[in-house]
Amino acid sequence: MNKKPYIAVIILLILISLGLGGYIAYEKVFMKSTNEECKTVIDDVSIDINKIYKVEDILTRLDNAFNKENNKYLGYIYNVKVIDSKDFDKGVALYTSIYSDLIRSNTDNIILSDRIKNRYEMIFGKALDYTPSDINLDNINVTYDESTKSYKYKASIINNDHSEEYLVKNTRTKLTDDLIVITRKVFFVDYSGNNATIYSDSKKSTKLGTVSLKNDEVNIDEVVGKYGSKLNTYDFTFKLGSSDEYNLYRIERTK
Repeated sequence: MNKKPYIAVIILLILISLGLGGYIAYEKVFMKSTNEECKTVIDDVSIDINKIYKVEDILTRLDNAFNKENNKYLGYIYNVKVIDSKDFDKGVALYTSIYSDLIRSNTDNIILSDRIKNRYEMIFGKALDYTPSDINLDNINVTYDESTKSYKYKASIINNDHSEEYLVKNTRTKLTDDLIVITRKVFFVDYSGNNATIYSDSKKSTKLGTVSLKNDEVNIDEVVGKYGSKLNTYDFTFKLGSSDEYNLYRIERTK
């Protein structure tokens, strides 16, 4: 069976999810069975799609950690005009690395340090040294156990349905030989019944308008269509590191 059509479809879905525009020809997608690379050529840049998928994973981890959880880190990556990965607070970097792996159960759980270290290095590369530490937040308590090289934690079950949150939309992706830059529109949502009020950020100092929920959710495309020129715009830059993987390099508000 020829698997290339299926591979091409998967690649296309990943690229669309990242807002990667441009013409992607079928002939530009090819496999190297020796190392299971799956490459495409876009704007004269050859890139392994597996690496783009990892960039998407990093974005998801950033969204999970900073867009919805109502703690002191809510909106951390949006509170300054620009933040380089090397300038992340190390406690926040650890929180970013562990958050998506926490099991919400109201019971004690354990997660190995090596696993979190791998997540940490995937996100930040060599920009920050991995340093195990404790995390103490309202609904999350993590304690590092040096003797077992693991984290003991309890993450309380919370009802996040229609809680205030940041929502994002990827609008563009640019590639160079060693950089991937993903442009994202970002806004903050406060829910009330079947409506949602749109703000520029969690400070709620700038109200942009109100939209009705569709299928109990905010239609992100509708918000971008209505208020796109007023939304904060960020470039998430990923740089090819010494391990030949893309790591977070910079988050910058450009508008």
